Amino acid sequence: MDLPKLFNGLDKDLGSNLTHKIGNPPKIKTNDYFCVWSDLLGFGNVFFDNNWTLTSEQKMCIYQRLQRAHSIILHNSSPFYERNLILNDGFAKVFRVPTRLEDINSIHLLSLYLRSSIENHIRINETEKEFGYAGCRTVLSFGEGIEYLSDEIRFDDYVANYTKPKGQEISSIAKNNGNPVIIYNPKELQMNIAFSKAYTLESGGSRIGIKGNRYYIEESVLTGIQRIAENQGFKIQILKNDEKYIKYLVPYKKGNNDNVVLGFNFSSDVIETEIRGWKTKVYRLLNYYPHDEKISEFSFELE
Repeated sequence: MDLPKLFNGLDKDLGSNLTHKIGNPPKIKTNDYFCVWSDLLGFGNVFFDNNWTLTSEQKMCIYQRLQRAHSIILHNSSPFYERNLILNDGFAKVFRVPTRLEDINSIHLLSLYLRSSIENHIRINETEKEFGYAGCRTVLSFGEGIEYLSDEIRFDDYVANYTKPKGQEISSIAKNNGNPVIIYNPKELQMNIAFSKAYTLESGGSRIGIKGNRYYIEESVLTGIQRIAENQGFKIQILKNDEKYIKYLVPYKKGNNDNVVLGFNFSSDVIETEIRGWKTKVYRLLNYYPHDEKISEFSFELE
């Protein structure tokens, strides 16, 4: 059954905003995304150990742990080029790759996004260690996403349009109760392959070789970075050093490899994993080189 066609046939005045939204979905459009999924390790232990019944002291410990981690995320997020989702003890940080018409500096915006997500990971782990917790594990992936429905449905969307006085923006009942959101469906996470892959890999954890409170980058991310870099005239440099690590750099167009738009040091021990027939490689991040420092003088150290 074609639901949009069915709902689109209803008279707008006799229906509701909900029928109008269902009957007029966004035109299909594919976007490229980078997405991080981070998760606090060992968070569920207290629930299982206590049969899901917690004392006041245990609830306070959970409250404080979540508040510390999520305060870091809130403080270290950009409203300009990323969207964030906090869900219990995990969070997603999403970057939609701008088109050329939207922003010709997408490689620099990506660099800032990566720096932000890595700083989050480092600061959360530092705070977790201070209070005796296991820290967070982070996985970054890249993939397409398809927006297919309105990103939020509010209370007033369910109210029949004919009951609203002409000229009134929302119904009286919705106005009186604050017109809350009933359904959350963020467009950045609608059918988002990058999110799905990052979440799947992080959930696999130690049994697929992704261990501890580390930051991992799935191989599709390097494909995404290369695509953006080459579109803007940058060349990727990949170097190895004594088989201990792999250096992946995007140098500025003018200059040497000591000045980069972004760069990584990966462990040379690359993880090859397979989940339900999906084969991929995962790189453990050791260092990140930001855009505003010489790599010979500074990097974000993760291990």
